[in-house]
Amino acid sequence: MNSGEQTLIHQGTDQLDVVALLRLIWRYRYFIAAVAAACVVLAVALALTATLVYRAEVVVTEANDESMGGASSLANQFGGLASIAGINLAKDDTGYESQAVLRSRRLVEEFLKRNELIREFGTGSPGEPTLWFAVRDFREKVLSIDTDDDNGTTTIGIEWTNPEVAARWANDFVGLANEMMRTRALDESSRNIRYLNDQIAKTSSVEIQKVMFGLIENETKTHMLANVRQEYAFTVVDPAVAPEMRIWPRRTLMVLTGGVLGIILGVILALAHSGWRWYRANR
Repeated sequence: MNSGEQTLIHQGTDQLDVVALLRLIWRYRYFIAAVAAACVVLAVALALTATLVYRAEVVVTEANDESMGGASSLANQFGGLASIAGINLAKDDTGYESQAVLRSRRLVEEFLKRNELIREFGTGSPGEPTLWFAVRDFREKVLSIDTDDDNGTTTIGIEWTNPEVAARWANDFVGLANEMMRTRALDESSRNIRYLNDQIAKTSSVEIQKVMFGLIENETKTHMLANVRQEYAFTVVDPAVAPEMRIWPRRTLMVLTGGVLGIILGVILALAHSGWRWYRANR
Protein backbone atom coordinates (compact mmCIF):
# COMPACT_ATOMS: atom_id res chain seq x y z
CA MET A 1 0.00 0.00 0.00
CA ASN A 2 1.44 3.40 -0.91
CA SER A 3 1.77 6.40 1.41
CA GLY A 4 -1.10 8.25 -0.29
CA GLU A 5 -3.63 5.55 0.67
CA GLN A 6 -2.27 5.43 4.23
CA THR A 7 -2.65 9.21 4.52
CA LEU A 8 -6.25 9.03 3.29
CA ILE A 9 -7.14 6.30 5.78
CA HIS A 10 -5.40 7.85 8.79
CA GLN A 11 -6.98 11.26 8.22
CA GLY A 12 -10.40 9.92 7.31
CA THR A 13 -11.83 10.60 10.76
CA ASP A 14 -10.64 14.21 10.87
CA GLN A 15 -10.51 15.55 7.35
CA LEU A 16 -10.47 14.31 3.79
CA ASP A 17 -7.16 14.24 1.94
CA VAL A 18 -8.32 15.15 -1.56
CA VAL A 19 -4.99 14.33 -3.19
CA ALA A 20 -4.89 10.87 -1.60
CA LEU A 21 -8.52 10.27 -2.61
CA LEU A 22 -7.77 11.21 -6.21
CA ARG A 23 -4.79 8.87 -6.21
CA LEU A 24 -7.00 6.10 -4.86
CA ILE A 25 -9.63 6.74 -7.52
CA TRP A 26 -7.00 6.65 -10.24
CA ARG A 27 -5.57 3.41 -8.85
CA TYR A 28 -9.03 1.79 -8.91
CA ARG A 29 -10.23 3.56 -12.05
CA TYR A 30 -10.95 0.39 -13.98
CA PHE A 31 -12.82 -1.13 -11.08
CA ILE A 32 -14.89 2.03 -10.57
CA ALA A 33 -15.61 2.18 -14.30
CA ALA A 34 -16.75 -1.44 -14.25
CA VAL A 35 -19.11 -0.82 -11.31
CA ALA A 36 -20.49 2.30 -13.01
CA ALA A 37 -21.00 0.40 -16.26
CA ALA A 38 -22.82 -2.38 -14.44
CA CYS A 39 -25.13 0.17 -12.78
CA VAL A 40 -25.78 1.84 -16.13
CA VAL A 41 -26.69 -1.51 -17.70
CA LEU A 42 -29.04 -2.21 -14.78
CA ALA A 43 -30.62 1.24 -15.13
CA VAL A 44 -31.12 0.70 -18.87
CA ALA A 45 -32.77 -2.66 -18.22
CA LEU A 46 -35.09 -1.12 -15.63
CA ALA A 47 -35.90 1.81 -17.93
CA LEU A 48 -36.77 -0.47 -20.85
CA THR A 49 -38.87 -2.89 -18.82
CA ALA A 50 -40.67 -0.36 -16.59
CA THR A 51 -44.42 0.01 -17.04
CA LEU A 52 -45.33 3.01 -19.18
CA VAL A 53 -47.48 5.58 -17.41
CA TYR A 54 -49.43 8.37 -19.13
CA ARG A 55 -51.11 11.43 -17.65
CA ALA A 56 -54.38 12.85 -18.96
CA GLU A 57 -55.66 16.20 -17.70
CA VAL A 58 -58.97 18.02 -17.87
CA VAL A 59 -59.19 21.71 -16.97
CA VAL A 60 -62.42 23.09 -15.52
CA THR A 61 -63.77 26.27 -13.99
CA GLU A 62 -66.60 26.67 -11.55
CA ALA A 63 -69.86 27.19 -13.42
CA ASN A 64 -71.60 30.52 -12.85
CA ASP A 65 -75.13 31.45 -13.82
CA GLU A 66 -76.08 35.10 -14.15
CA SER A 67 -79.77 34.29 -14.00
CA MET A 68 -79.34 33.25 -10.41
CA GLY A 69 -78.22 36.73 -9.44
CA GLY A 70 -81.68 37.40 -8.11
CA ALA A 71 -80.98 35.01 -5.30
CA SER A 72 -78.72 37.52 -3.61
CA SER A 73 -81.42 40.19 -3.63
CA LEU A 74 -83.90 37.71 -2.24
CA ALA A 75 -81.41 36.79 0.42
CA ASN A 76 -81.14 40.44 1.45
CA GLN A 77 -84.89 40.89 1.60
CA PHE A 78 -86.11 37.57 2.96
CA GLY A 79 -82.96 35.92 4.30
CA GLY A 80 -84.35 35.70 7.82
CA LEU A 81 -87.53 33.97 6.76
CA ALA A 82 -85.66 31.64 4.41
CA SER A 83 -83.24 30.62 7.11
CA ILE A 84 -86.14 29.79 9.43
CA ALA A 85 -87.55 27.65 6.65
CA GLY A 86 -84.21 25.93 6.19
CA ILE A 87 -83.68 27.36 2.69
CA ASN A 88 -80.30 28.66 1.60
CA LEU A 89 -80.64 31.66 -0.68
CA ALA A 90 -76.98 32.66 -0.49
CA LYS A 91 -75.51 30.84 -3.47
CA ASP A 92 -72.08 32.47 -3.16
CA ASP A 93 -70.62 29.50 -1.32
CA THR A 94 -71.47 26.97 -4.03
CA GLY A 95 -67.91 27.22 -5.32
CA TYR A 96 -66.58 25.95 -2.01
CA GLU A 97 -69.17 23.19 -2.02
CA SER A 98 -68.23 22.15 -5.55
CA GLN A 99 -64.54 21.98 -4.67
CA ALA A 100 -65.35 19.97 -1.55
CA VAL A 101 -67.38 17.48 -3.59
CA LEU A 102 -64.60 17.24 -6.18
CA ARG A 103 -62.13 16.25 -3.47
CA SER A 104 -64.53 14.12 -1.47
CA ARG A 105 -64.14 10.46 -0.74
CA ARG A 106 -67.75 9.89 -1.74
CA LEU A 107 -67.07 10.99 -5.31
CA VAL A 108 -64.13 8.60 -5.65
CA GLU A 109 -66.18 5.77 -4.15
CA GLU A 110 -68.99 6.33 -6.64
CA PHE A 111 -66.51 6.55 -9.51
CA LEU A 112 -64.85 3.26 -8.58
CA LYS A 113 -68.20 1.53 -8.16
CA ARG A 114 -69.56 2.66 -11.51
CA ASN A 115 -66.41 1.65 -13.37
CA GLU A 116 -66.04 -1.62 -11.41
CA LEU A 117 -62.51 -0.75 -10.31
CA ILE A 118 -62.56 -1.96 -6.72
CA ARG A 119 -60.66 -5.14 -7.59
CA GLU A 120 -58.19 -3.13 -9.64
CA PHE A 121 -57.21 -0.76 -6.83
CA GLY A 122 -58.27 -2.56 -3.67
CA THR A 123 -55.39 -5.02 -3.70
CA GLY A 124 -53.76 -3.33 -0.71
CA SER A 125 -56.32 -4.98 1.54
CA PRO A 126 -54.97 -7.92 3.57
CA GLY A 127 -57.95 -10.01 2.44
CA GLU A 128 -60.41 -9.46 -0.37
CA PRO A 129 -60.13 -6.13 -2.24
CA THR A 130 -62.14 -3.50 -0.36
CA LEU A 131 -63.56 -0.14 -1.32
CA TRP A 132 -61.59 1.64 1.41
CA PHE A 133 -58.23 0.46 0.06
CA ALA A 134 -59.36 1.08 -3.52
CA VAL A 135 -60.18 4.71 -2.72
CA ARG A 136 -56.87 5.17 -0.92
CA ASP A 137 -54.79 3.77 -3.76
CA PHE A 138 -56.73 5.64 -6.44
CA ARG A 139 -56.30 8.98 -4.67
CA GLU A 140 -52.62 8.42 -3.90
CA LYS A 141 -51.43 6.81 -7.14
CA VAL A 142 -53.82 7.83 -9.92
CA LEU A 143 -55.81 10.98 -9.14
CA SER A 144 -54.50 14.51 -8.68
CA ILE A 145 -56.47 17.74 -8.28
CA ASP A 146 -54.70 21.10 -8.53
CA THR A 147 -56.40 24.48 -8.20
CA ASP A 148 -55.01 27.68 -9.70
CA ASP A 149 -56.54 30.48 -7.65
CA ASP A 150 -55.07 33.17 -9.91
CA ASN A 151 -56.76 31.85 -13.06
CA GLY A 152 -59.75 30.31 -11.30
CA THR A 153 -59.18 26.92 -12.91
CA THR A 154 -58.91 23.41 -11.54
CA THR A 155 -56.89 20.66 -13.22
CA ILE A 156 -57.90 17.04 -12.68
CA GLY A 157 -55.14 14.62 -13.64
CA ILE A 158 -55.33 10.86 -14.12
CA GLU A 159 -52.15 8.78 -14.39
CA TRP A 160 -52.57 5.34 -15.91
CA THR A 161 -50.89 2.80 -18.15
CA ASN A 162 -53.42 3.19 -20.97
CA PRO A 163 -53.62 6.73 -22.42
CA GLU A 164 -57.15 6.30 -23.79
CA VAL A 165 -58.43 4.99 -20.47
CA ALA A 166 -56.69 7.81 -18.59
CA ALA A 167 -58.43 10.43 -20.75
CA ARG A 168 -61.81 8.73 -20.41
CA TRP A 169 -61.49 8.46 -16.64
CA ALA A 170 -60.53 12.12 -16.31
CA ASN A 171 -63.55 13.30 -18.31
CA ASP A 172 -65.88 10.86 -16.57
CA PHE A 173 -64.66 11.96 -13.15
CA VAL A 174 -65.65 15.57 -13.86
CA GLY A 175 -68.93 14.41 -15.37
CA LEU A 176 -69.73 12.43 -12.24
CA ALA A 177 -68.95 15.45 -10.04
CA ASN A 178 -71.38 17.54 -12.10
CA GLU A 179 -73.99 14.79 -11.89
CA MET A 180 -73.70 14.58 -8.11
CA MET A 181 -74.02 18.36 -7.75
CA ARG A 182 -77.00 18.42 -10.13
CA THR A 183 -78.73 15.66 -8.21
CA ARG A 184 -78.12 17.44 -4.92
CA ALA A 185 -79.48 20.71 -6.30
CA LEU A 186 -82.58 19.00 -7.73
CA ASP A 187 -83.34 17.22 -4.48
CA GLU A 188 -82.83 20.36 -2.42
CA SER A 189 -84.91 22.61 -4.67
CA SER A 190 -87.73 20.04 -4.86
CA ARG A 191 -87.76 19.70 -1.09
CA ASN A 192 -87.80 23.49 -0.65
CA ILE A 193 -90.63 23.95 -3.14
CA ARG A 194 -92.76 21.32 -1.39
CA TYR A 195 -92.13 22.93 1.96
CA LEU A 196 -92.99 26.43 0.68
CA ASN A 197 -96.21 25.23 -0.95
CA ASP A 198 -97.22 23.64 2.33
CA GLN A 199 -96.54 26.89 4.19
CA ILE A 200 -98.54 28.92 1.68
CA ALA A 201 -101.52 26.63 2.24
CA LYS A 202 -101.23 27.12 6.00
CA THR A 203 -101.01 30.92 6.10
CA SER A 204 -103.62 33.55 5.30
CA SER A 205 -101.22 36.51 5.30
CA VAL A 206 -100.93 38.01 1.84
CA GLU A 207 -97.49 39.48 2.59
CA ILE A 208 -96.09 36.18 3.77
CA GLN A 209 -97.60 34.43 0.77
CA LYS A 210 -95.93 36.97 -1.50
CA VAL A 211 -92.59 36.22 0.14
CA MET A 212 -93.20 32.51 -0.22
CA PHE A 213 -94.02 32.84 -3.92
CA GLY A 214 -90.78 34.76 -4.41
CA LEU A 215 -88.86 31.98 -2.73
CA ILE A 216 -90.63 29.38 -4.86
CA GLU A 217 -89.72 31.31 -7.99
CA ASN A 218 -86.07 31.31 -6.97
CA GLU A 219 -86.08 27.58 -6.20
CA THR A 220 -87.85 26.89 -9.50
CA LYS A 221 -85.05 28.65 -11.35
CA THR A 222 -82.52 26.51 -9.56
CA HIS A 223 -84.50 23.37 -10.36
CA MET A 224 -84.81 24.31 -14.02
CA LEU A 225 -81.11 25.13 -14.29
CA ALA A 226 -80.11 21.79 -12.77
CA ASN A 227 -82.39 19.98 -15.22
CA VAL A 228 -81.15 21.60 -18.42
CA ARG A 229 -77.44 22.16 -17.76
CA GLN A 230 -75.18 19.12 -17.72
CA GLU A 231 -72.13 21.09 -16.60
CA TYR A 232 -73.91 22.26 -13.49
CA ALA A 233 -70.99 22.79 -11.10
CA PHE A 234 -67.96 22.69 -13.39
CA THR A 235 -67.54 23.99 -16.92
CA VAL A 236 -64.97 22.04 -18.92
CA VAL A 237 -62.46 24.47 -20.43
CA ASP A 238 -60.09 21.88 -21.85
CA PRO A 239 -61.29 18.26 -21.97
CA ALA A 240 -58.84 15.42 -21.51
CA VAL A 241 -57.44 13.73 -24.61
CA ALA A 242 -55.34 10.57 -24.87
CA PRO A 243 -51.71 11.65 -24.27
CA GLU A 244 -49.05 10.49 -26.71
CA MET A 245 -46.08 11.12 -24.41
CA ARG A 246 -45.48 9.12 -21.26
CA ILE A 247 -44.55 10.65 -17.93
CA TRP A 248 -42.82 7.50 -16.72
CA PRO A 249 -40.28 6.03 -17.03
CA ARG A 250 -37.89 8.93 -17.64
CA ARG A 251 -35.28 6.77 -19.27
CA THR A 252 -32.54 9.34 -19.80
CA LEU A 253 -32.76 10.47 -16.19
CA MET A 254 -32.75 6.87 -14.97
CA VAL A 255 -29.61 6.03 -16.98
CA LEU A 256 -27.78 9.17 -15.83
CA THR A 257 -28.77 8.49 -12.24
CA GLY A 258 -27.57 4.91 -12.59
CA GLY A 259 -24.19 6.12 -13.87
CA VAL A 260 -23.73 8.62 -11.04
CA LEU A 261 -24.75 6.11 -8.39
CA GLY A 262 -22.42 3.56 -10.00
CA ILE A 263 -19.47 5.91 -9.73
CA ILE A 264 -20.29 6.67 -6.10
CA LEU A 265 -20.69 2.98 -5.34
CA GLY A 266 -17.42 2.20 -7.10
CA VAL A 267 -15.53 4.80 -5.04
CA ILE A 268 -17.07 3.46 -1.81
CA LEU A 269 -16.08 -0.09 -2.71
CA ALA A 270 -12.59 1.09 -3.65
CA LEU A 271 -12.23 2.81 -0.28
CA ALA A 272 -13.46 -0.31 1.48
CA HIS A 273 -11.04 -2.52 -0.40
CA SER A 274 -8.15 -0.15 0.26
CA GLY A 275 -9.03 -0.03 3.94
CA TRP A 276 -9.21 -3.80 4.09
CA ARG A 277 -5.77 -4.10 2.49
CA TRP A 278 -4.33 -1.58 4.94
CA TYR A 279 -5.90 -3.45 7.85
CA ARG A 280 -4.41 -6.76 6.72
CA ALA A 281 -1.00 -5.22 6.17
CA ASN A 282 -0.94 -3.66 9.65
CA ARG A 283 -2.78 -6.30 11.63
